Amino acid sequence: MHFLPDFSGLQILVRIESVNILLSPQRSWIKIMTDNPKFYQLATDQVLNRLQTRPTGLDSAEVTHRRATAGFNELQTASEINPLLVFIDQFKSFIIYILLFAVCFSLLIGEYVDSMVILAILLTNALIGFFQELSAHKSLEALKKISTVQATVLRDGTRCRVPARELVPGDIILVEAGDKVPADARIIEAVHLKAEESALTGESAPVDKQNRDLDRDLPLGDQRNMLFSATSIATGNGRAVVVATGMETELGRITALVKEAKEEMTPLQRRLDQFGRKLSYAIICICLVVFFLFFAKAYTAGALSGETFMAMAFIAISLAVAAVPTALPAVVTIALSVGVKRLLAKKALVRRLASVETLGSCDVICTDKTGTLTANQMTVRHAWTLDGEVILEGSGYNPDGAVSGPVVEELFACGLLCNNAALNCEDGSWRTIGDPTEAALLVSAAKAGIEDGRLRKDEVPFDSQRKLMSVLVHDARGEVVYSKGAPMELLACCTRILEQGSERPLSDQDRNRIAAQNAGYAQGALRVLGFARKDLTPGERFAERELCFIGLQAMIDPPRPDVVESIARTAKAGIRVIMITGDYVATAIAIGREIGIIGKALSGPDLAAMNDEQLRQALEDDTNIFARVDPEHKQQIVNILQQAGYTVAMTGDGVNDAPALKKANIGVAVGSGTDVAKEAADFVLLDDSFTHIVNAIEEGRGIYDNIQKSIMLLLSGNLGEVLIIFLAALFGMNLPLTAILLLWINMVTDGAPALAYSVDPYGSDTMQRPPKPRNEGILPPAKLALLGVLGTVGTFIALSLFHLFGGSSELSVTLIHAQTMVFNFVVLYEVILIFVIRNSYRVPLFSNRWVWGAAALSVVLQVLLMYTPLARVFKIVPLSPVDLATLGFAGLLFTSVSLFYQNIAKNWRHR
Repeated sequence: MHFLPDFSGLQILVRIESVNILLSPQRSWIKIMTDNPKFYQLATDQVLNRLQTRPTGLDSAEVTHRRATAGFNELQTASEINPLLVFIDQFKSFIIYILLFAVCFSLLIGEYVDSMVILAILLTNALIGFFQELSAHKSLEALKKISTVQATVLRDGTRCRVPARELVPGDIILVEAGDKVPADARIIEAVHLKAEESALTGESAPVDKQNRDLDRDLPLGDQRNMLFSATSIATGNGRAVVVATGMETELGRITALVKEAKEEMTPLQRRLDQFGRKLSYAIICICLVVFFLFFAKAYTAGALSGETFMAMAFIAISLAVAAVPTALPAVVTIALSVGVKRLLAKKALVRRLASVETLGSCDVICTDKTGTLTANQMTVRHAWTLDGEVILEGSGYNPDGAVSGPVVEELFACGLLCNNAALNCEDGSWRTIGDPTEAALLVSAAKAGIEDGRLRKDEVPFDSQRKLMSVLVHDARGEVVYSKGAPMELLACCTRILEQGSERPLSDQDRNRIAAQNAGYAQGALRVLGFARKDLTPGERFAERELCFIGLQAMIDPPRPDVVESIARTAKAGIRVIMITGDYVATAIAIGREIGIIGKALSGPDLAAMNDEQLRQALEDDTNIFARVDPEHKQQIVNILQQAGYTVAMTGDGVNDAPALKKANIGVAVGSGTDVAKEAADFVLLDDSFTHIVNAIEEGRGIYDNIQKSIMLLLSGNLGEVLIIFLAALFGMNLPLTAILLLWINMVTDGAPALAYSVDPYGSDTMQRPPKPRNEGILPPAKLALLGVLGTVGTFIALSLFHLFGGSSELSVTLIHAQTMVFNFVVLYEVILIFVIRNSYRVPLFSNRWVWGAAALSVVLQVLLMYTPLARVFKIVPLSPVDLATLGFAGLLFTSVSLFYQNIAKNWRHR
């Protein structure tokens, strides 16, 4: 006989089979561990024999020996990161390589100021990204927190407290309500034991734990004779033998999955890399063509000399520097940083800077159910008696909520008295102590206005065989038994039923009616409890028989109030939502139906039997609900979606979500989730509202639009400059713009306006359009067409002005005047572009004062250059009122043609 201590003060006698174990030094227990036995399928004596341990625990010498072999009970995390490597990573972009190349050439030709400006931009960009991302490299540090857990263990036959990291396989641990489970363990004794495993399996309700044999393969959530590291004990107490520690636990297996998961390049990084490569090839080709065209012209005219050769090389290199969008890295970094600040205001904490934009590109959200779509708080929705049905509104543990229907006080009083949970309010938030199901009964009684101060004299606790719990209460009438439990098991103990406040015999018709009502609730994935009572006669024994059936209460972990609207918004935005949960299939389908996630459903066992091709086909066939899944399944689903070309966002809160959070293109952990999930994610929501995920997607799309706008502005201006020089060379014209004028235009008109776009408000249609295709470039065809039209029109007007004002003349004065006209038009043209491009994104004209400020700054700097002694340095001349009027007309013409094209293109797209 062995005694299992009940840690609330009672001594409960429990019999287990005596086990004779010989700890043989010749037999290696560690070899048994490497055989990877399924301990949940073994009987208690087999487990103890395999682990060479006994119910009274290991002795100290054996613990020391095993720790030397198995190591400490802790998880292996990634090594410390190197800040220098993080800083160097900021320069790993093809567009950065082009700019570094431009810096070198600028230094080579003596343009020290220009090279220093470009270098300063690159360093600023790198520093912003460096400090933003440094904290994101803690990937697995939170997992080490398991080492701070204390465990109650039997050593040398004595109960003692030790750090969890000192446990070894074969240790006998004791657990009670409120404890964190320190290692994976096989239960050998249990008293009313329930474990909260939602962080590991996703199941919202505490799971009954018992010492019983299981003879088939089962997912984690159904291994009822096992306790798992990082879960917690909800109620009861028990004794268990440690079967796995450290990286061999289920938590350790998930840790390994997190470490193995490869981070995907973000869509923005991928598109900018492709854009940079294509742009560099185009720039090199154009500059070579320009150089050889001018070389051929000089050779034909017999004017070729060393000085001429260097001048032509200087022009080609200046053109290359001007063509590179110098401000682009800073624009991208600042746009993302502004997005970080905006997201923080919307309750989303960004852990990796480049991930901000990725949210805007995602077209699939894989979301956990418990704690993300639902409140993770059991709530009574329906109460039923023969008098009728009661509907209870509200959700969670807040006792406020309307109640409609005939309230039978005894039904709610029974739930209130037959209860060991507690409910309290802290800082305006309602919290529960004890079983969530019992807490839901406290809340339903409060909503119904039922209070009962009667004291309990005795209790028969719930167990999985009876599936009932009963209490004995004393009141003015005498002693009363109140019972609750599984409806059909409770009904079998009843002989009477309550109707209209009076008891009468329970008929077969009544039983059928109760069974039908219970089945109806169960089909809606509601958890149903039955309630009964009995007035004891003097001297009658407290027992669960000949009870009077009162009614039913049906509860569910309800959806969050704002989830339905958020799911609808994602549908309008062309985003697919897939629910992946560890809960039961019926529950997942019911919640999905309620919030708007429709489609087929698959269970974990179904998924385990599929290969990748079958899973891909299931996803194509609108399978949007996955239930009873293991951590590997979540990662597998994300992987298949990514292979199919989707940009996947994964949301979750549990340890079981961590590998998929890291594998996904964008991982979003909810604020109340585990530290493991938060450290694996790119975003952490500061509260658990699904709405904030949708808001973050909108923010990501807006950020992408602003970056795209900046690229449009930089490229359309630079394209005009390149075309002007290229066509002039092609047609044998004089040079419309000198090298120093090109560099001035690039410095004055590019940076400030493009940076001002970073804080632009977002267009009105941001969440009304589908996500960008994965294979789409940084600029879609429509934007490329607009860029081409703007550059071509600007070039045509500039060359027309050059020709009109004597650009073909050999007289230096006339040529300088023509070059001055082209120079001023290009500056004006690029200022107009600021507003023309914003118009194409449906952004209100006066919504950003920084854009207007940047445009004004460009104009002021140009005026200062034109009408101060600096003009002589740049070899330009002041313009007359007639010249300025001509420039104004040219600018008006460019604006009119640009807006006309935009209107035509918009109408064509609508048709």
